[in-house]
Amino acid sequence: MSIIPFLIERAQKETLRLIARKFPDLFTGIAETRIIAAFLESDQITMREYVIGLPPNEFRTRRSQVFLNLLGLSEQFSDEITAMYVDQYPTINAPVKGAREVIESLARRFRLGVISNGLPDVQYKKFDTLGIKLLLDCIVLSEELGVEKPNPEIFLHAVSLVGAAPGKSLYVGDSYEIDVVGAKKAGMQACWFNPTGANPSRTDIKPNFEIQALDEMLMFLNCP
Repeated sequence: MSIIPFLIERAQKETLRLIARKFPDLFTGIAETRIIAAFLESDQITMREYVIGLPPNEFRTRRSQVFLNLLGLSEQFSDEITAMYVDQYPTINAPVKGAREVIESLARRFRLGVISNGLPDVQYKKFDTLGIKLLLDCIVLSEELGVEKPNPEIFLHAVSLVGAAPGKSLYVGDSYEIDVVGAKKAGMQACWFNPTGANPSRTDIKPNFEIQALDEMLMFLNCP
């Protein structure tokens, strides 16, 4: 079994372009690359806060506030930006390059699933937009289970849903602390999807292998 997060950075970028066009006066004079970089940084900052206790119902607004702060803009627009993001993001069909093809290939040989700390109202719409729901044997969302990554319990719950042993299960994720560490502590194998070539955040826990493009998964797993 492989449990694969369907990465969504391209969809985030497209949603941010829509937001920038919706609020031209707010973002005037700010380069698109800076807007995107600020949002991705705000997402990482807020996710770290979420993992250590930020309530889920505060996550989105807090992310918008951090995003605006990083750009030196007023937080007064955070609610509007949050509402537009939640409305538009799930409708953007912009998967990571090769992701759909990789998932289709893997689904012919393995049981696949998703483990996500994302909130259900967005995640289920996103799976529908991307057309991958029927390829998945389980979808485990932290908000529904009451346990977030990197807690090993959420990984073990997903493994149990498909009747697999942790040691024979593989988790693929782009966050070293949340995905790699969580999966390894659950006794699973872990693959670090590291497209930017970042350095690992720790050395005591290591992935079984590392990839920079999703189609490398097919080689490692001997899939045609």
